[in-house]
Amino acid sequence: MASYDNKPHADFPIPYKTIEEANSHLIEKPTEEHDAVIATFPLQPFIERPFTFTHPFRLYKGVWISELLLRGILEMQQRFKSRPTDIYLASSPKSGTTWLKAMIFATLTRTSYPLSQHPLHTHNPHQCVPHMERKFATGQSQIMEVIPSPRVMSTHMPYSLLSEFITDSDCRIVYVWRDPKDVLVSLWFFVQKIMGGADKVATFDQFYDLFCQGVHSFGPIWNHVLGYWEESKRRPEKVLFLKYEHILQDPVKHAKQLAHFMGCPYTEAEENDGVVEQIVELCSIKTLKDLDVNKGGNRATSDGPISHAHYFRKGKAGDWKSHMTQEMAERLNAIIGEKFKGSGLQI
Repeated sequence: MASYDNKPHADFPIPYKTIEEANSHLIEKPTEEHDAVIATFPLQPFIERPFTFTHPFRLYKGVWISELLLRGILEMQQRFKSRPTDIYLASSPKSGTTWLKAMIFATLTRTSYPLSQHPLHTHNPHQCVPHMERKFATGQSQIMEVIPSPRVMSTHMPYSLLSEFITDSDCRIVYVWRDPKDVLVSLWFFVQKIMGGADKVATFDQFYDLFCQGVHSFGPIWNHVLGYWEESKRRPEKVLFLKYEHILQDPVKHAKQLAHFMGCPYTEAEENDGVVEQIVELCSIKTLKDLDVNKGGNRATSDGPISHAHYFRKGKAGDWKSHMTQEMAERLNAIIGEKFKGSGLQI
């Protein structure tokens, strides 16, 4: 694991600038060399109103991925080179990604800034931790090369699609998963916000039926979770497997576990001074949601500007009960239970 000297990182000066802000000259025209191949992959099932964003899904090696991000994945598999000190946050969409990005970034940079002036006060977590396949899909791959080590990046790719440059390296992966019922609900609301309202997207019942078939962003979710779960059992030093609901129950415990796994454990002095609790508070959904940057800012994407506020809804466990009948819950539980059988995992 990478050493951590508990001193300010020279590459994180005040005032903070994101990698994009500091290196905008490196942004290129997105490549289109993979588009002809992508067009041959099976297309998403047709329904009258979309259940995704502006790019349709294609089935690639058993995974449903938007055409845009699939372009980035194919590009990554050819060109991306991992570093031994890299840290990757992996997750299925809407499984706690934004929260864990904040936790990881704050933990790694905690000695670089007074927490009262930390970049998370003025930057959305997605601005601080880049989404790898999106960067490659939108002509920003060179930006990934100028991130100082230890780099922290995120991906929604299942373990089966990670290149050997990642799986065969000494880098570490933090994986977070969430009750699929809450993932489904959160994803449906997120798509609504992006597309401009419930009347612009598939109904909840349509969305639910497709989700049960595994047709959703980076689905099926059961394969996504199982891939990282099996690797975490095989190589626990490489993959830290976390559950969203467990972190909610004891965030301080998991913050310490996260820091230890990343090679930057909290010192006794830090623990005595309450640094762990301060970071947990800074990164809490409530704190992040109430920051001005997350109430009014926008994130530029290929789907158009996405409001930072869209990434924060309730962040609690069990919200599915307000949107799903008991019969629907039992059906999805049965599907997941069957897929998880023998793995040792339970919802």
